[in-house]
Amino acid sequence: MMKLNLYKLFFCAAVLLFLATSCVNEYSPGQFYTFTGNTVGSFLETEHAGQFDMFIEVLKRANVWGEMQTYGTYTCFAPDNNAFARFLEEKSEKAGHAITIDSLTDPECDTIAYTHLLNTVCYTTDLVEGSLPVPNMLDRYLTYSFDSIPATDSLPQRLVYCINKSSVMLELDDSVENGVVHIINQVLQPSSDNLPDVLKLDSAISIFYSALVETRMCDSLVRHIDLTYKAPQGDSCIKGVLYHTADEWEYAIFPEKRYFKFTAFVEPNSVYRAAGINNLEDLKAYAKQIYDESYPDDAGKYDDDPTNRRNPLNRFVSYHLLEYYGGYNDWNVTNEDILGANFDRTHWDVEDFFETMLPHSMVRICTTLKPNEIWINRKGAPGKVTHKGVRIYKPSESNIEQTAVNGIYHYIDNLLTYDFITRNEVLNTRMRYDCTTTSPDFVNSGGRNRPGETTCTGFKNGFCKNWSFTPQTLVSVRNRHFWFWSYQGDEVILQGMYDATLKLPPVPFSGTYEVRVGYPSGWESRGVIQAYLNGVPCDIPLDLRISGLDPKVGWVAEDGKTDEQIRVIDKAMHNRGYLKGPASYGANSVWFRTLERMLRRVITTQYMDSEQDYYLRVRQVLDNNMAEMVYDYIELVPKSVFASPDGEDIW
Repeated sequence: MMKLNLYKLFFCAAVLLFLATSCVNEYSPGQFYTFTGNTVGSFLETEHAGQFDMFIEVLKRANVWGEMQTYGTYTCFAPDNNAFARFLEEKSEKAGHAITIDSLTDPECDTIAYTHLLNTVCYTTDLVEGSLPVPNMLDRYLTYSFDSIPATDSLPQRLVYCINKSSVMLELDDSVENGVVHIINQVLQPSSDNLPDVLKLDSAISIFYSALVETRMCDSLVRHIDLTYKAPQGDSCIKGVLYHTADEWEYAIFPEKRYFKFTAFVEPNSVYRAAGINNLEDLKAYAKQIYDESYPDDAGKYDDDPTNRRNPLNRFVSYHLLEYYGGYNDWNVTNEDILGANFDRTHWDVEDFFETMLPHSMVRICTTLKPNEIWINRKGAPGKVTHKGVRIYKPSESNIEQTAVNGIYHYIDNLLTYDFITRNEVLNTRMRYDCTTTSPDFVNSGGRNRPGETTCTGFKNGFCKNWSFTPQTLVSVRNRHFWFWSYQGDEVILQGMYDATLKLPPVPFSGTYEVRVGYPSGWESRGVIQAYLNGVPCDIPLDLRISGLDPKVGWVAEDGKTDEQIRVIDKAMHNRGYLKGPASYGANSVWFRTLERMLRRVITTQYMDSEQDYYLRVRQVLDNNMAEMVYDYIELVPKSVFASPDGEDIW
């Protein structure tokens, strides 16, 4: 993939500046770089002498104090001595005896230290409400939110910034040579419980929790670390494996661990009661009403067994659960600068689709601009909403920490169901799946949401759900870039004599669909692929090296064309099996529809059953073990859309 020319100019200038300064700063034996300002260590120990003694002792016990005084890029959330005193007092009350810093065990010190440190720099000016963009050194995501302190006689009402909802940031964005320090008023104590146990503690969602237990779906939410996963040998997890895409070379770093993580969208009891649901029995009756209509062939067959996946209550609960970790801002507003700037949000909301734990189902999640909110199963362009959907509460709208060691849950403001209207109307649309959402492992590894880095995330066959590939195939998720010729700024890359099979997301109702692949074309380094759906070859091989200007494609610029001429061009391209890129996304205000390299290819048009699995295989047929494919996005498009009398929209 090629970034825009402007970006390249800045990059080249930065490289020249680096080369020039590196010659000046190069040291000879016996010489060392001297910091001109504070490090995290000197900020805590010297500039604020006596304020962080307990935290410093914990950092020393955890053997990370040396790192705080030298090279690196860190974010440190620093609890002061008052915060530690309250922390130890609370622990003492629970234990029934006095606990001091000295009586903390080494593992406890490790946990405290790693919880408060990130291996990157996060200024509050770069954050939006929700999860921080990268995990802490304990591989846990912290939550950033806002709160207000009531007015007093001497002070007006004030807005404060919080970490994990309860810890107020007293001092923000103290820049130091090796990172940034934020002073907080409470020691962060992330839960060590799994998601069902955290849900159990919240009395405001007791009706949903009772349904979770009744269906035994709670048993599906307790996994955390895959003990069968063995990280690749050598430098694959540190330096990474060198790969290229177009004329750019980067490293794909493989995760050292494989995590299972989950998200639950949960109605508070108040939402149920507003709908006349006051207990578990009421919820069972409601679920039966919804799912007997949505799945008429199963009506009445499984009512007595709530653990059966076709039982109405089981379906209701399962549709609230996803095998992805998603903080509030992770669904499709990971980086407001990237997606907010690059989407045409006057015509189309930022949206993504995710499978749920109800077999053969998905949710449509979008972010609106005015007001800035996140919704599930909303339909309609801005200002023309036909289905309102269900709103996800912001972190600041609840006062309880909702993260677990293996997941997170969010309150929602209405009943969430995979009912007849959702399946046949809300999801009767062009479903555009960013390929980085097609596997929970792409998300749970941090690969999908990793912003601003030049390294990507590699994956092993057998440990990447929904994907399988040969040993000759390098599969990696490229991190999200700002001005980048790829939908949402990220992509899945296949390289080598690649042969990879993707389990397609489900379709909401049975019927005829187009299966499309969106990709950037026109680089000689690309491959030629033969596609198969459920083992059956689809058309002739697709040459990823040709751009839209090739006569086989028929791309024509729209400048100066009438609406009727543009429709003729689109129809001619579609007849050849191609479409232009979407008009809803671009880079630096250059919309993909206007770029001849940004194409969509119709892989096949056929009947698809909503209860059947479909597998899309792509096999590289060139004799080139360095060829690559940018797997940008998948579209599943019902006939009602692609054959609409009004024509399919351009967005």
